[in-house]
Amino acid sequence: MSSFLQVLRGEWTKFRSVRSSALCLFAAVAVTVLLELLGSTAGSTDANKQPSYSDQAYFVHKPLSGDGTVVARVVSQLDSQEWAKAGLLVKAGLAPGSPYAAVMLTPEHGVRMQATFDTDLAGAATAAPRWLKLTRTGNTVTGYESADGQSWQQVGTVTVALPRDAEVGLFVASPPNYRTTRTGSGSAISLEGTVGTAVFDSVTVTGARTTPDWAGQSITSGPSKVNPMLSAGDGLSRSGGTFTVSGSGDIAGYGIASWRSPGDDDVVMLSLFGVRLGMIAIIALGVLFMTAEYRTGLIRTTLAASPRRGHVLAGKAVVLAGVVFVAGLIASVAAFLLAQPGMHDGGYNPPAYPHISLTDGSAVRAVAGTAIYLALVALFSLGIAVVWRRTAGAIVFVIALVVLPQIVAPVISPGADIWVSRLTPVAGLAVQQSIESGQVIGPWAGLGVMFAYAVAALGLAYWQLTRRDA
Repeated sequence: MSSFLQVLRGEWTKFRSVRSSALCLFAAVAVTVLLELLGSTAGSTDANKQPSYSDQAYFVHKPLSGDGTVVARVVSQLDSQEWAKAGLLVKAGLAPGSPYAAVMLTPEHGVRMQATFDTDLAGAATAAPRWLKLTRTGNTVTGYESADGQSWQQVGTVTVALPRDAEVGLFVASPPNYRTTRTGSGSAISLEGTVGTAVFDSVTVTGARTTPDWAGQSITSGPSKVNPMLSAGDGLSRSGGTFTVSGSGDIAGYGIASWRSPGDDDVVMLSLFGVRLGMIAIIALGVLFMTAEYRTGLIRTTLAASPRRGHVLAGKAVVLAGVVFVAGLIASVAAFLLAQPGMHDGGYNPPAYPHISLTDGSAVRAVAGTAIYLALVALFSLGIAVVWRRTAGAIVFVIALVVLPQIVAPVISPGADIWVSRLTPVAGLAVQQSIESGQVIGPWAGLGVMFAYAVAALGLAYWQLTRRDA
C-alpha cells in the first residue's frame, strides 16, 4: 500500500508540474462555460405562445340557478389514460375557458378536486365504484366522496367566480398520450388522443331548474387550437337513470398534473451542451499525461523507479480521474448557473418550461454525471495513449470515436443517430437528460456504456504496458 501511495504522490507531482496539464483543464472549463454564455440566449418562444390550459371534455349538464348540490355514483370507469376523469362539474358557462370546479375519479390517481385550471386537491386513493357530491354556496364549491352515498368525506373547498345561473352535471375527459420520437440530434412530440368512458347512476340535483332535461355537449376547443383531440367517440347514452358518457381531452392547466407542457426541449441538457466541445481539451489532457513520458523518455525512469507497472497505470488513472472530475464539476455547475438567465431571456419560461434549480434531482444528476463522464473520457484517453504511444494519433482516434459521431450521425440518418447514442462513448452524455420520454438510452445506462469503454481501454493498456518495453 505504501508503495502505491508513493507512486500516487509521484504522479501527482508530475501532473501539476507540467504546464500543458493546467492549460488543458483551463481550456475545458473555459470552452464549456463560454459556449453556454454564447448559446443560451438562442431560446424557444413558440411553446409559450400557446395558452397555459386546455378545456376539452364531454359535459352532460343542466342549469343551476343559485345554490345547489349534485350527487352521482360513478359505477365504472374505463382506464383509457392514467389521468382520465369522470365526475361532477359546475361551470360558469359552456364556453371553453369558463371558470369551473369539479370532483372526479381517475384510474390511477384516485379522487381529485380541481378548479380554475390551476388547483388540484387529492382525495382517497380509490377507483370506481365511488359516490361523488359537489355543493355550491355562492362562489364557494365543496367536493365530497363516499363509499356508500351515506357517509361523506370532504375532498376540498375552492372559491370560483360563478354567475347566479351556472351549468352543473356529469363530465368525462381523457387526456392525450404524449409520444416523443428521436429525429436526428433532436426530438419531436406527437399526441395520441384517447377516449374515456364512465357509467353514472343515482344522479340527483337540488337547486336546478326543473326544465330543460339533461343535455350533452362536447367542449372541444380552447382559446386557440392547442393540442386538439379527436372527439369522434364523445357522446351520451342514457337508459333510465343510468348515464354512459364518453369524452376526450382534458380540463386542466399549469399546476395540474394531467396537463402537459407543450415544450419539448430538454433545458437541463441544453444548459450543459458546451461540454461536448470542452471534452476535446479533456481528451488531449488524458493522452498527453501518458504520451509526454514516451516522447521525453521519462517513462523509462518512471518504470525503473516503480517496477510494478500496474501501480504506475493505476496511479496515473487516479490522479487524472480525480482532477478531471473536480474540474468537470466546476465547469458543469458554472455552465448550468450561467446559462439559466440567458435561457429565460430567450423564452424558456413557464408554463412550457418551468424554471429548474441546481438543487432539482434531474439537475443534480446531470451536473454530477457530466463530471463523471468527463473523468471517464479522460481515463479512456489515457488507456488509448498507452496503447498508441504517439500523441497526435491517439488524440485523433479518441476524438473520432467520442466527438465526431455527434456531428456525423445526425446527418446520415435518425437511425444512425440512435445507434451511435447507444453504442459509442456518446451514450454517456445521456446522463444529462431530464426528459424521460423519447430517450434512446437511460441516463445511468448511457454512463455505463462510457464506463465500459474506459475499463476496456485501461484493461488493454495494462496488458500492453506489462508486455512491451518502455
